[in-house]
Amino acid sequence: MSGELQNADISKVAIRGTAWRYVALFTGKFMVFISTVVLARLLTKDDFGLVGYAVTVIAFLEGISDLGVTAAIIYFPDDQKRISSGFWINQITSFLFFGLTWIFAPAIAIYFRDERVVEITRVLSLTFPFLALGYMHEAVLLKRLSFKRSFIPSFVKSLAKGLTSIGFALAGFGPWSLIWGQLIGTLISSISYWVVTPWRPSLILDFKMGYALLKYGVVFIAGELLAVILMNLDYLLVGRYLGSEKLGVYTLAFRMPDLLILEFARTLSNVLFPIYAQMREQTGNMSRAFFLATRYISLMTIPMGLGLALVAEPFIITFFTEKWIDAVPVVRGIAIYAMLLSVVHNTSSVYWAEGRPQILTWVGLARLAMLFPALSWAVLSAQSIVMVSWMHALIAFLSALLNFYIATRLIGLSMIEIGSALRPAVLSGSLMAIAVMLVMSQTQAFLQPWLLLIVNVAVGGLVYIASLWIFQREIILSIVDRLRDALGRN
Repeated sequence: MSGELQNADISKVAIRGTAWRYVALFTGKFMVFISTVVLARLLTKDDFGLVGYAVTVIAFLEGISDLGVTAAIIYFPDDQKRISSGFWINQITSFLFFGLTWIFAPAIAIYFRDERVVEITRVLSLTFPFLALGYMHEAVLLKRLSFKRSFIPSFVKSLAKGLTSIGFALAGFGPWSLIWGQLIGTLISSISYWVVTPWRPSLILDFKMGYALLKYGVVFIAGELLAVILMNLDYLLVGRYLGSEKLGVYTLAFRMPDLLILEFARTLSNVLFPIYAQMREQTGNMSRAFFLATRYISLMTIPMGLGLALVAEPFIITFFTEKWIDAVPVVRGIAIYAMLLSVVHNTSSVYWAEGRPQILTWVGLARLAMLFPALSWAVLSAQSIVMVSWMHALIAFLSALLNFYIATRLIGLSMIEIGSALRPAVLSGSLMAIAVMLVMSQTQAFLQPWLLLIVNVAVGGLVYIASLWIFQREIILSIVDRLRDALGRN
């Protein structure tokens, strides 16, 4: 057990790690947001939908392409031979996935009923070997809690991806601008990991250690595969049955809540997994860390989810123009879905750290059993991407309850305590939503969309903070103290 985790409050470690990763996330994703705004004005709905076909397939495979080796490296004790073995396993499997994607690209095009998918999918499959170059370096940084060093790769990936995509779009490359941006950003990110991480692989592949890594990883990857299916099932159904334009609208609508809300939860989850893994033998610490993480995540993501749902129309018109007005009701449903999913995202870190990743499999199967018929009805019967978004929100609520129930039993918390962790954000978020709806109803008729957006974001933020200060003052004071203490240390 590291001295830092023995002597420091777990929340300080998590805050420092999350702060650095979120600085990288915010600065990088800000570039992604700007590039999305520019590209949405330059490209058509069909362009976004066409790339969405290929990205959906690559995302399916990307989530499992390392076969859980990265997670296994974080879980097992630090050993140079084991990490090198993991590196070479990643290289082998990445080219395997590249080859399979190349071979089956025509079948993918048949599924989506669009021959253009073949070439785009084959080129985008270069993502696998590019990613594999940096997997172990990222795992080393996470395992050693070197969160500051992960700033550069995350930032340069988003920066390179955004600038490249915009440059190619201005040059008239259409949907290919998104493809080349994705590939160049991924490659530069992996190169950056080699620059900021002193570790280098040796020419050793220990088969015994490799087997142990894969044995852990296979269990881990089963849950990851289900997660990937759950995250891309909507794209598969919308793309096949509703066409490229609808998929383009849905892709843009999904991107904003995912960028603003779910990325925060994923970032904190990445920070907490190695921390949980190092402290799993300390009785009681896991439950305390989980309680605090749930509270802090909800304080950020609940107001963001509710707020984005309420200001979706002026937000879309201001940044993406009325060409994308069809995305407004979809953004509302996805914002609520992202909010619900974010508050429970932390449970996956608990399962991994406890060496019980198989729980993710069972929870994922339960969610899939609910989600598939719901989305199928939305696509085949309702034929509506709006209903797809709200079915997502409904199933996210039900699966959140299930995840919280299982996680709390595993680490010795009660659902009442989880309710206590969520209460400040829920109460203050509700007051914020009421205030925004009142202001919106009185100002929407005569304010320009950009001004309406500014006014309501300002009102919502002020009401949220004020309600926390009035009714939950100790929460704000505690956060300020923890931030000052955690971020003030080197």
